Amino acid sequence: MVKWGRPSQGSMPNAKTKSFMVLASNVWSRPLGWWQSLTAAKKRGCKIIVIDTRNTKTAQFADIHLAPKVGTDAALAMGIIRVLVKENLYDKAFVDKWCHGFEELKNYCESFTPERTEEITGVPAQKIIDAARMYADGPGSFSLTSQSLTHNTNGVNNARALLLIPCILGYIDVPGGVSFPLSPKGLQACGMGLQPKFYEAKWWNAKAQKDRRLDKDFVPLWHDMMIMYNPNHLPEYIDAGKIKAFCGWGFNSFIWPQPQQYQEALKKLDFAFCTDYFYRKESHRDMDLILPAAMNFERYAPFGVYGSKFAPRTPVKPLGEAKEDWRIALELGCILDDPKHFFNGDPVKACNAILKEWGAEYEAAVAALPQVSSLECRKNEPKKYEKGLLRPDGQAGFNTPTGKIELFSTRCAKFGFDGLPVYKPMMEPDGRFNLRMINGARKPYITHSKTRSDAPYLLELEACSTITMHPKDASARGLADGDRVEIFSPFGGPVKANLEVSILVPPGTIDAQYGWKGEEDTQRLVPRQWDPLSGYAPYFEVNVEVRKVGSQK
Repeated sequence: MVKWGRPSQGSMPNAKTKSFMVLASNVWSRPLGWWQSLTAAKKRGCKIIVIDTRNTKTAQFADIHLAPKVGTDAALAMGIIRVLVKENLYDKAFVDKWCHGFEELKNYCESFTPERTEEITGVPAQKIIDAARMYADGPGSFSLTSQSLTHNTNGVNNARALLLIPCILGYIDVPGGVSFPLSPKGLQACGMGLQPKFYEAKWWNAKAQKDRRLDKDFVPLWHDMMIMYNPNHLPEYIDAGKIKAFCGWGFNSFIWPQPQQYQEALKKLDFAFCTDYFYRKESHRDMDLILPAAMNFERYAPFGVYGSKFAPRTPVKPLGEAKEDWRIALELGCILDDPKHFFNGDPVKACNAILKEWGAEYEAAVAALPQVSSLECRKNEPKKYEKGLLRPDGQAGFNTPTGKIELFSTRCAKFGFDGLPVYKPMMEPDGRFNLRMINGARKPYITHSKTRSDAPYLLELEACSTITMHPKDASARGLADGDRVEIFSPFGGPVKANLEVSILVPPGTIDAQYGWKGEEDTQRLVPRQWDPLSGYAPYFEVNVEVRKVGSQK
């Protein structure tokens, strides 16, 4: 959003797409249709470039796989941009008219020669050149997984830097490029899916209210742009008496680095409650109330929206005392305020408040099932920025302060940050801590954190935490596949896991899953340090030591 004024994770390739760049996206964490679209594109002759530290299935499928060292994506991007500029492969007309800050970018990337970029990233210089040329033979699009790129102390800049590449090539909102589809009238998803219909934007964004938000000084850029406040300083806010009550929706304390600090902080609250499917001792033991939430097939909201189509739900009756989280929130609102402001606690009425904007109705859509209902939506067309369709004021351009794609972000500069997405080195290896850990890797049959005792069947697939290490690193440490190991970082340990020796990760790197409990909790290895732009923790940055269980310190 800092760059072009609206969220985008790219567009999958279509018949007109000639080159496609996959940015740290793994097929194991994508829907089946994502992989099908990728394979179909390659059959049509579309060239696939993958940027990913790990040697995933997606990377093996690529025409060119660029495997930068963890956290060096911004340097790799500048190396590619330098090739595009030096060889005059970028779209000069588009850049001149629709991009802000090209001269600053051009000057900054000058020092990122292919040779220097190879030295920083580990990616061979010729591969950098070849990838730049291949991607420039567009039109091209991309697929981005922002979570993995942004999980270090320069993470936002790593993602921003890579996104500059399709920008200067003019691949924005053109056939075969990155599409900015138009939503049905009135549909606008704000941070974490919050709908404007559900909050008073004028009140919410007023200075008096914004100044009350606790994250104002912690992450000023986030605070300025995002509706949701950044909660990563929760322990500090509680200790200072700034938070005395807490509500957790599907709350899991293991999402945070050093989770024990958050668990201890929760004990100090005057009142706390949560809603969840399962009882998780570490997260829930200090809650005053735990409200049972309805499962996916037991709730009305939210309904599914697919461009100009939408599909309502016909849920089964929730078991026991469970209620869907929308109903819980609305009923709480009715207690605290005028019930009419919260649709008298009825989630269907809340859904209809949104659907009314489109001239649709939940009950009518249910009656039409199994046919999916249609919504009024302007036909998609290319180059909407020329027609004033991407800005709320109807003016040509992009919804940014300059009205252009911001290669140099005026918003970042306003808060004292670098306007360009600059490269910054990660934490340096320190003595025996000489393996870089990627914390949060996924397996093809398990995603996110649902691998634990709240889903016992999945424990039959994988009964304990597993880390992956390259054969060279395993041999140097006298380790073998299947060994039980312990992991240390300068910030915590030991954490135990089983070892899998594999070329999935490059030398000098291990990957691990987060969310395991007790002695297998890898979040204890991660410090509470933050990217100043987003407040994200360095889950993909920490240097660790790995050794057999029982070895001497």
